[in-house]
Formats: sequence, structure tokens, C-alpha cells
Amino acid sequence: MGAHGIGALVLTDIVNIRYCTGVAVMPLWTAVNIAHYVVVPATGDPVIFEYGGAEFRQRQFWPDVRPSMFWQARVTDADSPGKAAVWARQIRDVLEEKGLADAQIGIDTLDYNGYAALQALGLELADADRAMSAARIIKLPDEVELMRRACAVVETALAEMERAICPGISENELLAIFWHGILARGGEHCFTRLLVSGPKTNPWLHEADGRLVEPGDLVAIDTDTIGPEGYVADFSRTFLCGEKASPAQREAYRVAHDFVRGCAELIRPGLAFSDFVARCPPMPAAYREQAYGVIIHGIGVDDESPNIPLPGDPYTEMPEGEFRENMVLAVECYAGKVGARDGVKLEDEVWVSAAGPVVLSKYPFDSKLLG
Repeated sequence: MGAHGIGALVLTDIVNIRYCTGVAVMPLWTAVNIAHYVVVPATGDPVIFEYGGAEFRQRQFWPDVRPSMFWQARVTDADSPGKAAVWARQIRDVLEEKGLADAQIGIDTLDYNGYAALQALGLELADADRAMSAARIIKLPDEVELMRRACAVVETALAEMERAICPGISENELLAIFWHGILARGGEHCFTRLLVSGPKTNPWLHEADGRLVEPGDLVAIDTDTIGPEGYVADFSRTFLCGEKASPAQREAYRVAHDFVRGCAELIRPGLAFSDFVARCPPMPAAYREQAYGVIIHGIGVDDESPNIPLPGDPYTEMPEGEFRENMVLAVECYAGKVGARDGVKLEDEVWVSAAGPVVLSKYPFDSKLLG
């Protein structure tokens, strides 16, 4: 915050609140309904405004916890601009208590009425996400251990799901088995439904539905899980329903496997992102059109920086910078030819240690496909 000239943050985004306070209250509901928010000064404890009746959740950890208020029309059925003005004065009062009313204030995810109300009070507003991203990119030792724990939870659930793959089971049933395994072991939720089979594996980004798995199908999943204490486990695996893979399935699997493993092995503290991309294994031309646009993205309490694109991707710019010790990264590949029946999604979670890359996602690859 100091490096970005920010005196205080006013946060409503549940991921940022979780990172700064360690507590989440009804995270899926509060992701779309502003029901708790925090003021985080550059020095000193945060002031936390918590959903009414749930203040005790934060008081276990923080001394200054106050009831929050609502202003969004769908929650209050009232005058949203007027309610937002009351909320903004509440925030300004806290900033005045902290001697920060004249400081630059970072805000993250805010609706129109909330933003307009803060602006109307003459506060100097700035983007909170840049400072938050810079803080989250390097993991503390406890964060790395929580991410190991999240991977262990997901791997156990994934094993249960893999054992259930058989002809006639639906994608929805497989997803339910996976989700049950996560919840039963202290995981919190999955933020996608990326479990697909057969022709839905190509192209990537179909989602689970009632389709029944058939003999010889590939079944692919991106785990995308919020694990215990809010830390992400994000890796992908593809399985074969049956015993004999086709040559096309084995080829796609080998392309994805060799790309992910080859990229992961290159990662070192101090290696520039541009040099990394220049050294990555080549993606065969037949697979480039539908290749996943990002080779690497950071992970922690959410998808994070850096985002390193496949060369030539028109949607993502190559970031400046280098790998740094204690980043945690998702290294991924999608291999599917245009018009082919099958595609393969593989991804690993990698911690950048002082000695080099350490793969946190230990789940084995499918030997029937790796061949």
C-alpha cells in the first residue's frame, strides 16, 4: 500500500477480505450481495463491518468489528442512493478516526451507488487491486502449507471420482462425487463445473450436465477448488473410460503432458517471463488454434498474477518481470485439434522454491493414456 501511495483500502470483494482478515462469512452469497466490508489502514488493524449477527466470527481475531449495513436495492427494497450515502459517511468517519480522510483510498469491487457516494464526499479514490495483487503474489510459508493441504483434499476427492468413472454414469454424478469428497474433508466449494466427457472435451470450456459417459470416452476435469481456509487447489487431469486408448487420444495426451511437465521444469527464481516463454516446449501446429491461451497463472486465494500467455495469444499481453521465490503457479495445457472428437486438459500446481520448481499437485497421470 505504501509503494502505491494508498493510505487505506475499502474492500468489498470477498477474496480480498479473506486475504486481509482470514475470515469468510457466507462467501457465495456475499460474492454478489455486499453484506460485509472492511477498512484496512496501511498500518494498524482493520476495521471490519460484518453481516449482522455474524460479528462474532470476526471478533475471534480482530478488536474492532461493527455491524454492516445494506444499500443495494435487491437487498433493502429502499432508496439505494440514500442508503449508500449513509454507508459512505460511515466509511469516512472511520477514515477520520484513523487520520486518513485526506489519504488516497483504494477500492476494489463496488456497485455504482457505493462508488458515487464515496466520490460525492470528495474522497480521493484509487484502484485497490494493484496493491492487493502485489501483496498476494508472494506466499508466506503458512500459505504454501495451506495450498499443499488443499491439493491433498482435492487429490483424495479426485481419486473417488476417478474410481466412479464407468459407462452410464453422468457428468453431473461424477461432479457430485468430486464435490462431496471436497466438502467432506473441509474444502469449501468449486468455482467452476469444468468436468466433461467424450465429444464435450473438444473444444474446452463445456461444463458438466446430464451427458452419460460412454465406453472409450475421455473424462476431463479442472479442479478449481477453494480448499480449507480459502486457499485454491487448481490442477487438471484427463482420464480414459475403458482400457484401450485410441492413437489420437494418446497423441493429444502426450502433447499436453510433455508441455506441462516441460514448462514446469524450466521455472526458476530470477528467470524472466520472456526468457521462459522462449524456452518452452513447442506446441505442435495442429494443436495451436485451440490451445489454452495462458501457459501459467498465479494462484493463492484466487487466480492471481502473473498471467503468462502462449506466444501469439491476442487476448493477453506478456507481463514484464521474472519468477520470484515463493510464487505458486498453475502450469497448464489444452491439447485438442480442431474438429477432432477428443481433447485433453492437464495442469499442475507448482511452488517456486529457492532450489527450483516443486510440484504440489501429486495426482498421477493416466498410464493408459500416457502409454
